[in-house]
Amino acid sequence: MEKSIISTICLIILIFSACKTEPDSSAVKKELLNIHDKLMLDGEKVVKNRMALDSLLKSGKIKDAKDSTELADLITGLNKADENMMDWMHFFKDDFKGKDEKEALTYYKSEMVKIRGVEDNYIKVTRTSDSLLKIYNVKPFQKPERHKH
Repeated sequence: MEKSIISTICLIILIFSACKTEPDSSAVKKELLNIHDKLMLDGEKVVKNRMALDSLLKSGKIKDAKDSTELADLITGLNKADENMMDWMHFFKDDFKGKDEKEALTYYKSEMVKIRGVEDNYIKVTRTSDSLLKIYNVKPFQKPERHKH
């Protein structure tokens, strides 16, 4: 009886240790591309907020030099966030033919760290710019609606 219990426990341990817990490269790549797709939509908001803040800065409504500097710095931050996304897309390599699974997984994991940094920056600058636009009661630019006949 005791031998049977020990054998069963060993079998269970063997089964669990054989389970693959680390995702494969295609799963990491899929998550990476999903984040990219979300950031493409967020990028539109970054551009709209930047345009609205730029118009606000040029409008002359901001009289305080400190506020003007803060606004200019935020516009620079929005530009930088957008540039970081463009740089990531430019350098991202999607073709891993001829590479083994481990190389692909390592690459996609390193790209995941980079894209998460871009995502964090997008979140930061959009929250800050949304708050500032709200303070000055400015709405981000909207696409003009097409005239329907």
